[in-house]
Amino acid sequence: MNRFLLASILSVASIFSVTANAMNVELGAQYSHKTQTYDTNNYNEMESVTGSMSFYLWERIALEISYTDAQSVVVSKAFSGDPKRTTIQKSQILGSDLILILADKKALFQPYIKGGVAQISRKQTIKIENQDTYENEPDSAIAPSYGVGLKISLTDTMGIKISYDAWETPIGGGSKTNDSAIRAGITWML
Repeated sequence: MNRFLLASILSVASIFSVTANAMNVELGAQYSHKTQTYDTNNYNEMESVTGSMSFYLWERIALEISYTDAQSVVVSKAFSGDPKRTTIQKSQILGSDLILILADKKALFQPYIKGGVAQISRKQTIKIENQDTYENEPDSAIAPSYGVGLKISLTDTMGIKISYDAWETPIGGGSKTNDSAIRAGITWML
């Protein structure tokens, strides 16, 4: 993860030194929460928080560095006599994406597409009622990422951002799965 972070920072620094006079910086914060309940013994809850910094290289192209901290809790109990099983999965995602804005910077609605890479770290803990707690070995991988979104400008410096982001995450045995998130948040242009 340290190499990935260093490479992202160096690429931003080199771009910043070339285009320092024309660069705008945008800070963003997004949040996602979902709860599904079957009954008091069977439910799941997912939550994620993302912080981002985008460096606008030209009017419609930006480099975004983001960090996401996510947690998923799944509680299940098949029958009343069974022990309750709680599975907690924590993920941290450090992303670096190139963004193409599909509208003028002063437009009210600014749709965009993005693509890049992400460093994904995951850890899973399983707790079984009246029994032991098990932890899976932490898993870390670099994966391609992509997404689409919409920024709605409220003022010249503030906006609302809604996005769909996906990662092609490696799982056990070398196969891959697409993990995704729908997020909403706010942005500030510095």
